[in-house]
Amino acid sequence: MLVLLAINLGIGFLPGFNIAWQAHVGGLIGGVLVGLIFVETRQVQRRRWQLPLLVALCVVFVALSLIHFFV
Repeated sequence: MLVLLAINLGIGFLPGFNIAWQAHVGGLIGGVLVGLIFVETRQVQRRRWQLPLLVALCVVFVALSLIHFFV
């Protein structure tokens, strides 16, 4: 898994591939945050927070995308 992660991150920095490295780094950060949400809300008492936290994360990512698009 770490090899695949390194390949996906590294391929964005190679010249001539025309792949946005920002997308790979953003996907890595987003995946880590989603994984952290699932790990921290694993207990039955905290499971009610999973959906609101995931929705909030999506709203933040959409807002960041819109800010980048309009600025």
